[in-house]
Amino acid sequence: MNQKQIRSLLSIVELGSIAKTAEKLFLAPSTISQQIKELSSELGIELFQAKGRGITLTDAGEKLLPSFYAFYQLAEDIKLQAQSSHEEAYGTLKIFAPSSMCIYRLPSIIDTMQTTAPNVEVLLIHEPYDYQAALKNREIDAAITVSEIIDDEWENVALHDEPVLYVTHPNRHSNTLLSLTELQQHPLITTEEACSYRIAADRHFSQAKASLRPRQTFSNVEVIKRCLLTNMGIGLLPQCVIQEELNLGLLRYQEVENTPYNFTSYITYPKNNALSQKLMAFIQAAQNN
Repeated sequence: MNQKQIRSLLSIVELGSIAKTAEKLFLAPSTISQQIKELSSELGIELFQAKGRGITLTDAGEKLLPSFYAFYQLAEDIKLQAQSSHEEAYGTLKIFAPSSMCIYRLPSIIDTMQTTAPNVEVLLIHEPYDYQAALKNREIDAAITVSEIIDDEWENVALHDEPVLYVTHPNRHSNTLLSLTELQQHPLITTEEACSYRIAADRHFSQAKASLRPRQTFSNVEVIKRCLLTNMGIGLLPQCVIQEELNLGLLRYQEVENTPYNFTSYITYPKNNALSQKLMAFIQAAQNN
């Protein structure tokens, strides 16, 4: 029995599919199947059974599931303790970050780490991704999160204020403060409904007894910015994404009642975990940028 087998098993439990697990772990489906076959043979039980188009644990597998989680977490704890015993940071650091942070915050952090922690390789994972499940399962070391409030389930190290603004092309910009009704008279371009920025905007409109009706929605902030640069409407974006364009006068901040929406970026990681040298180096580099 080894940790790779258990990692594959837990991923199948999460995703309900060998194919999706193979995609997530960057392995061939035949490799995943062989790992489960070898584990089943060693334990002397069938671990999975077909269910609809996917697979699920057998009753015997369900009984062992808590032990599989404990096995995997113990192996991760041993690695963490071993890495913490080194005076210098080294190894692979797995970090999740949303696209805006990937582009506009992480490059300077990684650049700093090339000097302060040259033996650490940062492996970056971005959306779509369930980073909370990955943190619980020790699949990643930490996440860069952007939130209006602190999530007490995790340790959180504050990095930057990340105000989310309404912004537009100079030819569309109004020098007066817009009400939400006036804002709706323009084509609105926002992130998709599940995005925290969009959730904040939806809540703002709801509190005003109105409904946000965007003309276009995109998951990628760069696509939204490109639309704004061609004067397609008024968009909702974090300030870090459009700061350069604001400085150059290519875009303008559009004042809207009760905005901007106030967010903060954090480094988020599990509580009660001994910090590895590599994560400590990453936190220090992030705080210095």
